[in-house]
Amino acid sequence: MLECFMCGTPADHSDTLCRYCGANLDTYRMILDASDRAYNAGLAKAKCRDLSGAIADLFKALRFNKRNTKARNLLGLVYMEIGETVLALREWVISKNFDDTPDNLAQGYLAQIQNDSRLLERMDLDTRKFNAALDYSKQGNLDLARIQLKRLIQTAPKMVRAHQLLALIYIHDGKYLEARKELHAAARVDIYNSQTAAYLAEVRQQLDGQKGEKKRKIRKREPLVMDFTDGHDTVRMPRQTFIEALDNSKSGILNILLGAALGVLICMFLVVPQVRQTANGDAAQALVNANNKAASSESDVASLKATVKKLKKRLSNYEGKADIKQSYEMLAAAADLYAAEDLDGAAGKLKGINTDLLEKNGKSLYKKIGKAVEQKRMEDSYAEGERNLSGRAYQGAIDAFTEVVKLDENYEDGMALYHLAEAYVGYGNKEKAKECYEKVVQKWPWTEKGRNARKWLADYAQDLAQREGN
Repeated sequence: MLECFMCGTPADHSDTLCRYCGANLDTYRMILDASDRAYNAGLAKAKCRDLSGAIADLFKALRFNKRNTKARNLLGLVYMEIGETVLALREWVISKNFDDTPDNLAQGYLAQIQNDSRLLERMDLDTRKFNAALDYSKQGNLDLARIQLKRLIQTAPKMVRAHQLLALIYIHDGKYLEARKELHAAARVDIYNSQTAAYLAEVRQQLDGQKGEKKRKIRKREPLVMDFTDGHDTVRMPRQTFIEALDNSKSGILNILLGAALGVLICMFLVVPQVRQTANGDAAQALVNANNKAASSESDVASLKATVKKLKKRLSNYEGKADIKQSYEMLAAAADLYAAEDLDGAAGKLKGINTDLLEKNGKSLYKKIGKAVEQKRMEDSYAEGERNLSGRAYQGAIDAFTEVVKLDENYEDGMALYHLAEAYVGYGNKEKAKECYEKVVQKWPWTEKGRNARKWLADYAQDLAQREGN
């Protein structure tokens, strides 16, 4: 049954005008037909994995008829396929508001997500990870953004925007083969995405340029000798171009510079260690002498103890992890492991570094690596805590979430603190759970976790009152 788009009254399919308000129903039918045609075109493109084209056609269908729930539900499915979960949920919620009958497929999609709280949390976490990577990129922290995106792609391999952003970072770093790999992964999800195609064209252009440069370097070299005739004699001599002659004149200067650099390196790695070794020996010998004097003269015990303490402090500047050279060597090793994305290994190297001996650039690099290591520790501990909590291994969940909360009490908008309280409840330690829930209520009072925490605290208080009354 057709309804008038003006007054909503039923009308026969043969009617040209509405019997009540006089609206032109033929025009309305043409608009509905156009919306259905755009929906059919979007459905055909979605089946061929032309998801960008499908989105454009489905938007067109909704412009003609915003109540076209079939087009809106399909648009949500396409968004879900490319990893845009928030946009998918928005379309399904709108569809449900237009048609809340059980026949509407959006009802089933939303129910499936609502019934699986872990799925909803994972989708929310993926969105937060992408936003964090985007912020890192805008701030110029491309290393952190690359690490974040790689972890995101492991859990959400079909998120097209994540592949595109990671490809952009690789293009910025000049790693065109890695960028091409990410763009091909994005194209497998959405074949005709215009942004992916533009990035691929840029990558192909750069790779073609590199191939051309290699071919020019491998061109045929001229003969190394030349012959000329003087009367009846033929003379052979080496061929030398103007550039080669100029290079020969530069070689003397280059040798001088190399010699100076070699002298600096010898000073750093031979002379300085020898001086440091001598200082170590002097300090150690002074320490021995001070101890001997302390044993032979009781009257000077107090002053000798002070001397021993000062010499020990002086000696510590040259021994073990306090050694400047060793600290920088460990910082360089940590930087190599960080570049190779071995953050666990980098964390081990950072433990042996004395930051007091580092200069400004060294401290900056130390903080940068430490931030990435700390972020990974929190992510790994949070994931481990979730696994233990879902498996009812409450002690393991407590240990994991406690480590996260110690580093950042506000991690994931307080979800680590909230899960820690849940783990304490499961373990039976309600006093600790009460402390955590009170912090959640104090910091996030109007969120869902804040309301749940407030309800638990009220139930706990009521339970205590009943036990005291008995």
